[in-house]
Amino acid sequence: MGSVSRRGAVLLAACLAFGAFAAAQETPRSHPLTNLPASGEIATGVFFPDYPLSRHFPAGQPVKVVLGVHNDASEPYNVSAIMGSLNNAQQFGTYYWNFTQQLYFQIVEPSKELSVEYTFLPPKDLPPNDYQVALTVFYEAADGFKSTTFFNQTVTVIEMKQLIDWKLIFLYAIFIGLVFVGVFYVWSTVKDYPLYKTIFGKKTRKVEVSNADNDDDWVKGTPYDNFRKKKAAGGKATVKKAQ
Repeated sequence: MGSVSRRGAVLLAACLAFGAFAAAQETPRSHPLTNLPASGEIATGVFFPDYPLSRHFPAGQPVKVVLGVHNDASEPYNVSAIMGSLNNAQQFGTYYWNFTQQLYFQIVEPSKELSVEYTFLPPKDLPPNDYQVALTVFYEAADGFKSTTFFNQTVTVIEMKQLIDWKLIFLYAIFIGLVFVGVFYVWSTVKDYPLYKTIFGKKTRKVEVSNADNDDDWVKGTPYDNFRKKKAAGGKATVKKAQ
């Protein structure tokens, strides 16, 4: 009887354990940026090497940020990772994109400083507009993980400049093609109209042949006329002698 009871207890425990495991598998894991750990005793500084004076970032281009960490605690911190998100500038709770996590696992001792570089990428198809960018560093202490959001500001995402605007060229080509088609259609429609034939029809041009070369009046009385007459008379005399 005791063995049966022990077997039942073991079976019940196994069922409970399996149920707990299944429930854990079905429960979705929350994103690290959703429930941030408490902040530790650190001071941070931020620098954008490629954009030192502005916060205008081209869509589709990587943005580098250098994070400086100063450990103000009495224990070492293990700087583990940096993550970030792109959010609505008016409603921070509405996020559009989570940036890729980068791992570091670098120790910063008490009263010491550490610099790490993080790169995030605004999506290529992101419409130009103002957005809220939040970047958070995660670090480990003796009592667990901590986090500090070191950058949380509005930035402007702009469209990347291109040497050749292929979209504009394509639109121009379509416009020229439509104009050509329209002109051809109009011409093919009106070319058979009587008015068009009257104005633009082919006209036969009458060419008059001048008889100036056959008219001897303009050389009468000139030395050339006398020379010509003598030459003609000499030719006739030669013909008579030959006869």
